Amino acid sequence: MRVDVKPIGEIEILEEEIIHFPDGIIGFENLKNFAIINNHNFRPFCWLIALERTDLAIPLVNPFLLMKEYQKKFPLELMNELKENNTQYEVFCVVSLQGSPGAATLNLKGPILIDYFKKEGKQIILLADMLPVNFPLN
Repeated sequence: MRVDVKPIGEIEILEEEIIHFPDGIIGFENLKNFAIINNHNFRPFCWLIALERTDLAIPLVNPFLLMKEYQKKFPLELMNELKENNTQYEVFCVVSLQGSPGAATLNLKGPILIDYFKKEGKQIILLADMLPVNFPLN
């Protein structure tokens, strides 16, 4: 399917690239179908595109690529559960570009998990108090 995404332009999304979020994501609970779009010019960042609302493209990044210490803060029980269930989740954090020009933050408290095998995603809220919603990337 061809989709015209406002911040990116027109792109082709294959059926097998669609990730279903049964519960949506925080703030967009009514949106269920998304795709992750990679652009080699912007690595390690990518876009989470809402297929039901083409003006919504959320920048994401795998936090483990930028912050090795995030793994220490990620709940051990959750990591073990993911391994035990033989899931193939990739973890992403939402990148926010609000605030002063050039400033970017990561939402470490609400990571997005993508299971590419099941083509399913979910956003979770981590209870650790030390994880901020607006962690400065700079």
